[in-house]
Amino acid sequence: MNHEAELWDDVSKSAHEEKRVINVLENAATILDDLDRQFEERTSLNKLDVTFLMFAVTLQLLRIYLLPKFQEKLEDDERLAHDDQSIKEMERQNIEKYKEDHQNKWYTKKSEKGYRSWQEIAFTIKVPYDATRHSGEGYNNRNMRGAKHRVKTLGHDPWLGWIFGVSNIITDSISICPEYKLGEKSMRLPYVESYMVDMSSFTWKERIPTMQIFANAIESIKEDKHRLYAAVFAQSLHLTSDMYTKMGLQIPFLTLIDSDKAYEIYSSGYDYMDLKFDTQVLRRTTKSAALAMLINTIIGSIHALFYNPNIEPERDLYNVKTHKIILYSNIIATYSDILQTAIKSVVGDANAVINFDLGGFLVTLYRITHDVQFIQKIKEEFIIHKWESILMNNNYD
Repeated sequence: MNHEAELWDDVSKSAHEEKRVINVLENAATILDDLDRQFEERTSLNKLDVTFLMFAVTLQLLRIYLLPKFQEKLEDDERLAHDDQSIKEMERQNIEKYKEDHQNKWYTKKSEKGYRSWQEIAFTIKVPYDATRHSGEGYNNRNMRGAKHRVKTLGHDPWLGWIFGVSNIITDSISICPEYKLGEKSMRLPYVESYMVDMSSFTWKERIPTMQIFANAIESIKEDKHRLYAAVFAQSLHLTSDMYTKMGLQIPFLTLIDSDKAYEIYSSGYDYMDLKFDTQVLRRTTKSAALAMLINTIIGSIHALFYNPNIEPERDLYNVKTHKIILYSNIIATYSDILQTAIKSVVGDANAVINFDLGGFLVTLYRITHDVQFIQKIKEEFIIHKWESILMNNNYD
């Protein structure tokens, strides 16, 4: 009798469960809509999240509006002659300012090895890698190209000059890249020669290994670190004065890689300023995109610190909020820039389009794709998990 009662009880339970499952399936659309609503409610932005959003938007807008604008090309007829008096005056004023700022603050230390003091380095307009005169004998038989000597000296390289030029200034030396076409070297391989320079006669002296130049520079700096500061000042002053002249500066690194090609390009009139103009859109785009991603990372990291498991036990849902904040801030900032660009174009601003924040726009496109996919993935997992729980929940009718 008990066995028969248990059997009918199992049949009754099975019938009830079957009825419950049928009821769930018949109301599947309503249940799924309700789960969708629950997800949106639990991932909606609260006051704290909105504060983060406003902060993120502000940072993105500041990035856009403070980004350097497109610069017009400096034409050759607008450039100065290498000996223009305005350049000399600029150098004189900067040296006087440097002297005023440091003369009474830094001590003077006489070198035991014969290196120039920091005052001699900073207060002398001439730099050793401008010396082009040599004996013409032995290793010194090098064609310095006269007025175009900048392309051959690594001290004049806009980037490498901060290594070679600074070392040359500290050690009174010059580092050059001989040319294959002139028969100055036997192979088309990167090759550097260095020579000591007599600063009084401004002529080359003996040849010295280039690595010795760096070793001597370090030795001098150990005697007095102020020589490094003074050399950096002198290098900056010299590159700045040369950059805007008609001769300009060579393409970075090219002299070291291929001195013949560097001279060919330089003598054609194409220099560092031309390169900067031609690549400024790419550089602005890269810089803007990098800053936009950095802001997104900072906002995401800080927002993650405010996670409270007592308020939101499911971390994935909190992460959805973080992604929403980043996504919305990027969209708002980009939309603002698009609107601004459109208005400026309508009123006749010729540079409106070229000043458009392309880097930020590309980051926003990425965020739209990435964040929407992430949010959709978490949403699907949330709904599927809840749906499975409802199907398995015997208390649901």
